[in-house]
Order: sequence, then structure tokens, then C-alpha cells
Amino acid sequence: MARRALAATAALVVVGLVAGCSGSDAKKEYDVPRAYCGVSLDPELTSPFLPAGKKIKVGQSRPVPSRENCRADVDGHWALMLNLEWWKEDVSSTLVASGNPQLRKTELSPDGGFYSGTGAVVPVEGCRNPGHAEQLLYTSVQVSDPDLGDTAAMKKLATAFTQAVAKSGECS
Repeated sequence: MARRALAATAALVVVGLVAGCSGSDAKKEYDVPRAYCGVSLDPELTSPFLPAGKKIKVGQSRPVPSRENCRADVDGHWALMLNLEWWKEDVSSTLVASGNPQLRKTELSPDGGFYSGTGAVVPVEGCRNPGHAEQLLYTSVQVSDPDLGDTAAMKKLATAFTQAVAKSGECS
């Protein structure tokens, strides 16, 4: 009886090792988008945060005048969001960052942004828009899959997105 139990346990260990080592053949069968919210971005910046899948769809909406949402869905599930958010000038950047659920355990960076492996909020310095008087523009990034988190890559993406937004028609 003990031999059977030992043999069964050994068999399960072998199956577990084979399954664990076999890896996944999942890959991106779609082209990584080159723009979000009308802003061009190097696909190499967003690719690390997009999961394997067959189809990607990027949608854009403006649920309220002070916010523009750009969301990438992979195989029908949200994967990445890059947003533009206008906030009153007297609102602290800490409050703005608290609206991004991917930034629960972050602190203000010396450059004025907040970064985690799966999220960021960054002020767009010097951005003014007559349609948003007495407001400051922030960019916000969110990644759905925590396994794709990478703080250094997120900072590069958020910085590039913020710089591109600063040069866009959103800022005058």
C-alpha cells in the first residue's frame, strides 16, 4: 500500500514537472497599435503590457468633457488603458493618483509622477487648453494583468505618452 502511494505521488510530481516546464505557446497574433487617444507611441513601449491573443481592438471614449479614455482589448478583455484627465488646478497629484487602482502602494516620484509595474499617473507640464481653463492635464496608464507588471518599462511608457500628449492638439 505504501509503495502504491509512493508511486502515485512520484507520478504526480513527474506530471507536474512536465506541465510546468512545457511553457506556453501563446503569442501575440495581432499587430501592436501605434497610437492611443490620437497620440503616436512606439509599439515597443506598449507591447510588454499586452497579453498573448488573436485580436486587439483599441477604443476611444470621452465619458465626460474632462476625461478621454483609450482602451486596448485583447480577445474581448481589457488589457491596457491610456487616459487623459483634466483636473482642477487646486487638486493634489496624490488625489489624482488615488483614482488609478493600479497605484495603491506608490509614492510621488521626483519627476512629479506616480509609477508601479501596472500603472502610472503623470502631470503634463505646461499644457494649457482654453476648453479646460484653470485645470491641469494628467496622463494615466493602467494594465490589467499583474503578471505583465514592470515598473521601469511603465515609467518609460508613461513618460513617452505624457511627452507625446504635451505636443498634441490637447495642449495649446
